Amino acid sequence: MTKPTLRHPSSELPRARGLAELLSAPAPLPSRLDVSLRRVLATRIATRAPGRHLGSLRLDSYRLLESTEAPTGRGSAFSWSPRTARRLIGLAAARQVVCGRALSPLAAVITELEGAIERASRARTRPGALGAWLAEAPGGLRGAVIAEATSYATDVVTLIDPSLILETVEVGRPDPIWAVPGAPWVSLKGRRDLEVTLDGVTRARALVAIRSGRPSSRSVDDLGFVALADALTRPAEPMATRVVGVWPGCGRSLSLEVDAESMRRAARLVVGAVETHARRGRLVTAA
Repeated sequence: MTKPTLRHPSSELPRARGLAELLSAPAPLPSRLDVSLRRVLATRIATRAPGRHLGSLRLDSYRLLESTEAPTGRGSAFSWSPRTARRLIGLAAARQVVCGRALSPLAAVITELEGAIERASRARTRPGALGAWLAEAPGGLRGAVIAEATSYATDVVTLIDPSLILETVEVGRPDPIWAVPGAPWVSLKGRRDLEVTLDGVTRARALVAIRSGRPSSRSVDDLGFVALADALTRPAEPMATRVVGVWPGCGRSLSLEVDAESMRRAARLVVGAVETHARRGRLVTAA
C-alpha cells in the first residue's frame, strides 16, 4: 500500500488551494475492485455476522474503529442532537451555496431546517426522522442546530474553488451503502462529503471526507474503509484513485492512494469488526 501523504497546509494558502494540491497530485490510472475480493468479503461476513435476531448492523468508520477498542457492549441507541444533525443539514446547505441557490451557509441552513420542519408537519416524514425531531425541539435547541450546521456547511464551502479543479465537484451525494449478499441485515456505509472528478476521459475521481478533531494513527483505516464501501456499491465503475481526509479544526489533511493492497487491508478490518460485533452480541444474549 502506498504510504499516505500527511500534509499541514500553509496558513497563507486558502483551504481550497491546499485541497486542490492534494487532489491533483499524480496518481495511477483508475482500476476496478477485484471481483474475487468482493465475493470473498461477502462470504466471510455472511458466515461471521451477528444473528439476525440481534437486529441490523450498519458498519461505518466509527463502528469499524470502535470495534478494535475495549468492549463497551452494544452501544447506545442513536438519537438526534445538534452534533448528529449538523452533517445532514450542513451538507444540504453547502450544496445550495455551491449551486448558487443560497447566498451564504447560514441562509442555506435556515432554509434546510425550515424545509425539514415543514415536511414533518405535512406528515411526509417517518416518525423519528430529523424533521419530526426539529419540529418538537425548543427554540434554543434549534439555534444550536443552526450553529453546528452552519459551521459544517462553511467548512465544506471553503474547501471548494471550481477554478482550481479541472473537472466537477459533487457535494453531499448519498453515502454509499452496501448490503452484504447473504446477510443483508449487515451493511457497510462509507461517509464522505465530496466527490471530485479529476479526469473525465479516464474517469479518475477522488473522495473527500471531512472529519472532526485531528487525524490519528487509525485515520488511514477510516479513509480506506470509505474507499472500499464506495467501490463495493459501484462494481462496474473504476475505484476512486484517492481519498482525502480533511480536519478543518486543526488544518490538516491526509491523502490515501487507493490500490489493491489498501482494499485488502480494509476488507480484513471489516471482517474483524463484524466478528467483534457478533461476539459482543453473543455475550449480551448470554447475559
